Amino acid sequence: MSDAKTSNPLLAAAQKTFTEPFGAVIILLAEGGGDQAIRIDGRQTPPVVDIAKAGAEADCTWCAAPDILLRAISGERAFESAYVSGRLSVSGDISVMARLNLTQAK
Repeated sequence: MSDAKTSNPLLAAAQKTFTEPFGAVIILLAEGGGDQAIRIDGRQTPPVVDIAKAGAEADCTWCAAPDILLRAISGERAFESAYVSGRLSVSGDISVMARLNLTQAK
């Protein structure tokens, strides 16, 4: 396992979860995480998941506390629950959500 995976649990979880293309780019922005964010390019097969470069563009951005983001991408209904409760905000093209088929991270 690489150092990037072991030092960033959100990156490691996203690499396990986003395994199928979805035709867009998502950025996971952890509140309090400084400028570091995770970029998922779902236009490729398999999606490319890595640390976002400063100023990276995305079709859709998810913003929440790091633990909320981890739960949102690792549970079957956790995303919907976090979004509806207001703990996770989504900006940009929300139709991207309908194209996602997330693999439950284990």
